[in-house]
Amino acid sequence: MESPFKSDILKGKVALLTGGGSGIGFEIATQFGKHGASVAIMGRRKQVLDSAVAALQSHGIRAVGFNGDVRKREDAVRVLESTVKHFGRLDILVNNAAGNFLVSAEDLSPNGFRTEIQFDVPVFCCFTVTKHKR
Repeated sequence: MESPFKSDILKGKVALLTGGGSGIGFEIATQFGKHGASVAIMGRRKQVLDSAVAALQSHGIRAVGFNGDVRKREDAVRVLESTVKHFGRLDILVNNAAGNFLVSAEDLSPNGFRTEIQFDVPVFCCFTVTKHKR
């Protein structure tokens, strides 16, 4: 299906996606890149990130991957700062990382619930992200 958006609608923009190495996050990263954005993806599995970055770059997308866990503040800060350092700015943040426990709510353990909250309300929410320039 052809995109309804102008092919360069995101030209010059930089996007950071948590959980961008696979699934929905990877497809969002791909579409952002195909519409002109440079893309940084964050994930816990380095091998998955490396593969995703290679796939994005094979489409001519400027992409970089940063290994980290959104549940750890120091990882979130490092990835945010590394993205700005690498691309010189940050315009778009997509908190896509998630944990999935395929059980009904009443069967979810307290630890599982805590993990879900840590994924779904990532540390990035604590930051005010505006256009960063060198």
